Amino acid sequence: MKPVLGEAHLSQGEAHLEAGEWPEAEAALRLAAEADPRSAVARSKLGIALVHQRRLDEAEAEFARAVALDPRYAPAWSNLGNVHREKGRTEQALEAYERAVAADPDYWVAHQNLGGLYKQLGRTDEAVRALRKATRLSARSVLRLPSRGGRPGEGKARSGCLSGPAITLAVLAAIAALILLR
Repeated sequence: MKPVLGEAHLSQGEAHLEAGEWPEAEAALRLAAEADPRSAVARSKLGIALVHQRRLDEAEAEFARAVALDPRYAPAWSNLGNVHREKGRTEQALEAYERAVAADPDYWVAHQNLGGLYKQLGRTDEAVRALRKATRLSARSVLRLPSRGGRPGEGKARSGCLSGPAITLAVLAAIAALILLR
């Protein structure tokens, strides 16, 4: 196990993810996971690369490995919920989103995903609460971007499937959903 080498591959994989280079991201993130088999972040990011290639079964397996390695890693729970939702498994998606929120109550993406699922399920009051919380937290996270260090889920490692422009669109979508739910 070579965690330093794993970090280098992880950084390279993240750069490929940001550039939308999914196969290259996958290759680098597989190397990161091999170099540091205990890295929930590497497994979760690998899952993201697989999702973008529409390889949902493989992505689901990587997100499941990530949460097994670190049950407190909210982005992996949230991404696992997204795969469940994409596959039409709303109860499992709901459970995964709730686990993400429990793991990190400040992870706004999980609140947004939970709010969207509540809306889909017709649970309007819960949707409004979750989306309002997501909007508050996302505004806060834009104002103070944490460093990569610290606890799992902070900084760049916390970004999940969303890039900078996608985050802005997600915040706007959450605000629009709040307006439509009134």
